[in-house]
This record gives sequence, structure tokens and C-alpha cells, in this order.
Amino acid sequence: MLERLIILGAGGWFPAHGRQTACALFRDGDCAIMIDAGTGVGRLVERPELLDGVKRLDILLTHFHLDHVAGLAYLPAIGLCDETTVWGPGLALYGTPTGALIDRVAREPFHPVPLEEQDISVRDLPVGELELAGVRVQMRRQDRHSAPSLGFRFDDAFAWITDTAHDPESARFAAGCRLLAHEAWYTTAHPRNPEIHSAAGQAAQVASEAGIERLLLIHLPPFEPGVDELLVEARTVLPLAQVAEEGSDISVLLA
Repeated sequence: MLERLIILGAGGWFPAHGRQTACALFRDGDCAIMIDAGTGVGRLVERPELLDGVKRLDILLTHFHLDHVAGLAYLPAIGLCDETTVWGPGLALYGTPTGALIDRVAREPFHPVPLEEQDISVRDLPVGELELAGVRVQMRRQDRHSAPSLGFRFDDAFAWITDTAHDPESARFAAGCRLLAHEAWYTTAHPRNPEIHSAAGQAAQVASEAGIERLLLIHLPPFEPGVDELLVEARTVLPLAQVAEEGSDISVLLA
């Protein structure tokens, strides 16, 4: 059962102002699922207890932009679980196997330790859904980004939607979840890349239309130390919205 979500990287594009890029983790017994592998993977070196007792680690990638996959290069530093699998949307989104895409940067001259030397499996995410660690994971293609990305839904516990311009269909996908984590890249008053990213108010609109009261703002912009304006905008629509704080342990079960 999904109970707690640990934020390892809440930022987008590049790490700054104490925020690492996209990465989150949740555990169920001796299994763990990681969402994206941005620079936030490095926080597992700071907090190795988060993987204590984990025998199986599944890493799900929303897409292959560097702020979401750079942490794959850090895996030798965090130590391997008995079974580690990287799941990517290569075939589903781009018609190229995930292994072939990752292989381009997972060996020399870019990285000294190829994944196959780390005993890490690389598999393609199927179209639609799969079951991992007893959790039903549903996926939705998101075409409103510079490269298509995936949105994830984990049972009725929570949905993870990032790297997409505002998409009304996101609400349908997330409906019935207890928590929505949604990117918030800018405020409506100061748009930035609106053709490929979402405003904080739009994130709150998706949550509201999905009937979700709890919203977690993720993929935060790295340009300023504070993101208070994003939170203010989101809370005008959804009072329980909050900013993802790195290292925070979010209870998914709270109503």
C-alpha cells in the first residue's frame, strides 16, 4: 500500500537555491519505486537509510531530458539493491527502445560505468499500465512538451504530472486520487515557456477539476530563491496546495 512519498528533487532544468531536479521515492516494505532520476538521486547518498532493507528498486522515467535522467549516473554511488530496473518510455513515446536511448550517455566518453556493468536492467514501459510491487501504475502520454512525456497514476493514491503545458485531459487522468503532484513552472502574470510548461494556477485548476484537494507543486523554477508567488497563485484556487519541500515525507493517506 502506498503511504508515504519522499521528495528528493523538486526543481526543474538545473539545481539551484537548494533544490535538486526531478526525483521522488516511495517504499512498500522491501520494494521502492523512484519517479524520475534527476540530480535529486544524489540525496540518497546523504540519506542512505531511505533504501535500507530495499531489495527491489524500480525507477520510472517520465521522459529523457537531462534534469530527469542525470541521476542515473549517480547509481554506483548509492549502492545497488538486489534487483534494480530502469523503466523508460523510449518505445512508447519515441519509437526507440529505452535501452538504446540511455546507452548513448551511459558509457564512455560520457560515463565510466555502463549500466550493464552495474547489473541494472533497462526495460520499456508498456503503453497503458503495469503492476510494480503490488501497485497499479497507469501512464498517459503528454504531447504538450518539447518532447512527449508521461504522466503517472499510482492506484488511487496519487498522480504525478510534470513537463507538460496545461492539458484539460490531465484532470480526467488524475480524478479520484488523494494527492496530485503537478509541475508549476511560472505564475500566470509572468509566463515562461507556456507552450511546454504549466502555471501554478493551471496546476491548481487541474486538481480542482479532478476533485483533488491536496496539490503538491513540483518541477519548480530554479531562477529565484523563493517560490512563494507560485504558492499564492495556486492557493487562490486550491487552499490546501503546498510546495514540494526537498527531504519532506508526504503522507498520501491523509484525507
